[in-house]
Amino acid sequence: MDRLRLERLLAALHRTDGSSSVPHRICVVCTDSLDVQGAGLSRVTEGRQEYVASYGRAADVLERLQVDAAEGPCREVLATREPFLEDDLTSDAARRRWPTFSDVAVDAGINATFAFPLLTGGVAVGALDLYATHRGALDRECYEDATLLADLAALAVHRLPEARIDEVGVGTESAEAWAYPAVVHNATGMVAEQLGITVDDALLRIRAVGFVIGRDVGDIARDVVERRLRIESWTDG
Repeated sequence: MDRLRLERLLAALHRTDGSSSVPHRICVVCTDSLDVQGAGLSRVTEGRQEYVASYGRAADVLERLQVDAAEGPCREVLATREPFLEDDLTSDAARRRWPTFSDVAVDAGINATFAFPLLTGGVAVGALDLYATHRGALDRECYEDATLLADLAALAVHRLPEARIDEVGVGTESAEAWAYPAVVHNATGMVAEQLGITVDDALLRIRAVGFVIGRDVGDIARDVVERRLRIESWTDG
């Protein structure tokens, strides 16, 4: 896990509108922080794909279209559990693969799309889609950010409808270990030992889980200490 990257993205998430759902806030950060003009999230419930959230240019239309037409980048990542990066939606290959999606996207000014699976226990529970008005590949830094945001989104969509940040007052949560009560330190030690990571990384994971499922860090820590909650390893390890 890239601790500095997660710190930066968590800080960006905390700066978004606290009255919005966590999935929507993740879409906002994708659009504002990465080299794209829109983002959307979908999830799989009882074998059916459904729209979750979107933000930015054409994202709402394209997310709903993928669900209705059963074609598009999110379908690829749900099937393969791997990112799918299409840097030119006007290409013959893209139009053959997704005839309806590509036509609607290009007409709306979207010329590239990048999709990332939301993985929980190795199972794809949804997809994060990024939409760019320009053709061309997603650079490495944006790719790494998107991968980590997809990990956070997986936690959020797996816990819907609970994942609403406006329900708890964690918007000014401290990044400093000393600012937390003893139960948080105890939980941090337990998570560090379970996952074989540093205590700083363990605290960061607890903070991230608290954000995306809309609960105070102290509450998360108490559940960890009392063994009601286990913080699992993420896909990026």
